[in-house]
Amino acid sequence: MIRFYTLPPSGVEWPYLLVNPRNYKELFRRSFSHAILDSGVLIFVDPEIKDYPCWFLKEYPFKARILTNVFGDKLWVTIPDLPDDYNPGQFGDNVEKTLERIEEFLAFEGVNWLPVIQSRYLNRFSFLESCKRTRDIIGNYPRVAIGTVCKCRNLDFIEYCCVTARRFFPKSWIHAFGLTLSALPKVSNYLDSFDSTAWTYPREPGKPSCKNLKDRKKYFRAYIDRINEILEGN
Repeated sequence: MIRFYTLPPSGVEWPYLLVNPRNYKELFRRSFSHAILDSGVLIFVDPEIKDYPCWFLKEYPFKARILTNVFGDKLWVTIPDLPDDYNPGQFGDNVEKTLERIEEFLAFEGVNWLPVIQSRYLNRFSFLESCKRTRDIIGNYPRVAIGTVCKCRNLDFIEYCCVTARRFFPKSWIHAFGLTLSALPKVSNYLDSFDSTAWTYPREPGKPSCKNLKDRKKYFRAYIDRINEILEGN
């Protein structure tokens, strides 16, 4: 069955963790079966930020190797990508820069890297070309992620990306970052895993976001129940 990665509320166990450079120490505090270290693209909510800090790009692979030495195959590390969906045009050619990062970081051995496919905002042709060029770089790499659907709510575009990625990487594990649950019925057959932290928001209109640990636990359980409902009915 498709895996769901997230960081659950404190005190709640979940087998598949999603962490980032700010909260990666949760890997040492929790028990888990597998985890993905995200590169922390939320910094790009600020349109003035045009790239990851230089110090981050230098330190990241070495920290990734240390974590891989500790957790082995239980951890995949995302190659820093540049999304176009927070602020379209923010990075210029975000696809070219993401491809350059894939080549650069895959050359750094000793890490279970997770390459990310990007595209220009809601641009199908761009995603298609990105799949082709990513495949040229990584070949039959065992895993790849779709990054361009993270903030997207266009279900047709999400479905196109998942179908296209599966066509180009038929034997690879495919992960979708930030997938909206409304798209899950359409794409679950093409994916192996997805993630989200959107469980902190209410499932019912008019209800507030999580305010305390009790709310977080309640909303998390409701989110997991909804995922199971979708997958069981698909």
